[in-house]
Amino acid sequence: MTSTYLAGVALEMRWLLPLYQRLSNRPELLRALERETGLRRADPSDRSQLAHASFCDLIERLHAAGEPHICAWLALQFDASVGYGQVYFLRSSSQLREMLADLVTNQPLMLPFGYFGFFVNADSDSFEMRLQPYHAPTRLASRLLAEGALAWIKRILDLSLAERATPLSASSIAPPSPCREPLHAVFGAPVQMGAPYSTLRYPAHLLDQTLPGGNPRIKHAMRAGFVALLRNSDAPIPLSLKLIGCFFSHTGQGAMGIESTALRLGLSGSALRRQLRVEGMRFSDIYNAHRRRLAFQLLVLEGAPVEAVVRSLGYASRFSLERAFATWFDTTPALARRDRLLLAAQAIAEDWSDPVALLRMLPSPSHSAMDEASLNALQQPAGPLVQAYLLGLANRAEYGGRLLDDARGLTTQLRPERFDQLIGGLHLQAGPGQPVAALAPLWRACSTALESLPGLDWFAALSADAQQRTRQDVAWYELGALLMHRMVGAPYGRLLREAQNWSRAQVLEQERKRFGLDRHTAGALLLSAWGLPRSAVHTQRAASQPVTAEAQRLAALYEPRRANSSPLCSRTKRL
Repeated sequence: MTSTYLAGVALEMRWLLPLYQRLSNRPELLRALERETGLRRADPSDRSQLAHASFCDLIERLHAAGEPHICAWLALQFDASVGYGQVYFLRSSSQLREMLADLVTNQPLMLPFGYFGFFVNADSDSFEMRLQPYHAPTRLASRLLAEGALAWIKRILDLSLAERATPLSASSIAPPSPCREPLHAVFGAPVQMGAPYSTLRYPAHLLDQTLPGGNPRIKHAMRAGFVALLRNSDAPIPLSLKLIGCFFSHTGQGAMGIESTALRLGLSGSALRRQLRVEGMRFSDIYNAHRRRLAFQLLVLEGAPVEAVVRSLGYASRFSLERAFATWFDTTPALARRDRLLLAAQAIAEDWSDPVALLRMLPSPSHSAMDEASLNALQQPAGPLVQAYLLGLANRAEYGGRLLDDARGLTTQLRPERFDQLIGGLHLQAGPGQPVAALAPLWRACSTALESLPGLDWFAALSADAQQRTRQDVAWYELGALLMHRMVGAPYGRLLREAQNWSRAQVLEQERKRFGLDRHTAGALLLSAWGLPRSAVHTQRAASQPVTAEAQRLAALYEPRRANSSPLCSRTKRL
């Protein structure tokens, strides 16, 4: 399926019908537009489209005819049905900050013209939404499209909030131009023209306003569907996303090759390799990352029959798929599906793998500003959690599919702008934090374990890389407990209070007995869903019943203080 985009929204000919009413007193201009750009009247049920290049010609022609802000005006006419349900998806967020963070994290698909972010200014009690083009616009149409994108964001807010809110101010990268309807009349706020980027500023209290259409079930159900549709569009999207669109539309007859994929994109194999090389990517990495993620989605989350997945992913046999699955996730599809069902028995009615819901449970100090240095240092509870999520995100096909084992390659893989954007989006979406008191001992134990590592003989004997990986493993050790508390709630909190003086083995045994799976099995499932490499998943899974020397060492770091002289701890110290 293809579509033409205005500000990330599918632009069909019927959405240009308001032009005929607006220009009804200028019939000669309308006829010229029809002749030169292909504009025509369309029935409301007509799905035919205007080519992107033709639309650019259209808005530049109107700009010259005294209608410089027509792109923004059109964006404000759209209703919630445009963009294959994007607006319905966004409106189903519980709060405005959650909705805006979804725009941040899905920005390459929803707003493909530039970097989108929102920033809270505590001093002025306001927040600003900002859209900056990827490259300095060389054509007037690009500036007008950015202005239209900003208007589309305003339209989303108008359709989502309980009451329409007026912006405090706005700015546009389009040049100033006299017209019958200045841009401040369109936006309802003072507008600075010729700015370096487009912005809208609103009162900060709107961020925590409950959206009347909030529904986590709808949002979770729509997420995969609309993303798949958007990936098959003709929007100006990265090459990796174009490849994924080819993969999704593959018939399943055999594996995808670079030559056949290049042909579908209108390129030669050598040209596709060259373009990927410029972006620091390889076809095989992108293809394998796509199959890795889709295999988990289909086999674990959706429970699709293995044979059907074998065909859809182009594997030669069931054995080949299951061997690849074990390589990726350190388990079999059947066992991973069983763990998913055990978790589902405790699940609440929203996406359990959403990192923001976990961030909201952390102590308030962990929601301070975070950058690359603090992520690598692993100095606060939120650091490891955000690091794990970003590593999984960086490993996806959209970003080249190259598996990263630690945070040192994050900014290279995600690009500095995208890296900062994602961290900012996660923390702004999480808000001030709602710490769960029952989890405080977990974070204290994690901090104590990290502090004790440098004084251990076996840790000092490791290489620098092995020491970094060990710190990372310790930092992620209680990630599954956080997920378990989110799923189970108060009953799990009671277990944590009871277990403060239990041995590690007793705690895990009681978790399995009461809830079907322990924190480490849940953590392995979460890291798999986020897309982390097998090494990270294996460390979590091995901690469930530690039999290797490495797993026993990590487990010993969490034994209660009174157990320091126990045979188990003494034996572990000698390993």
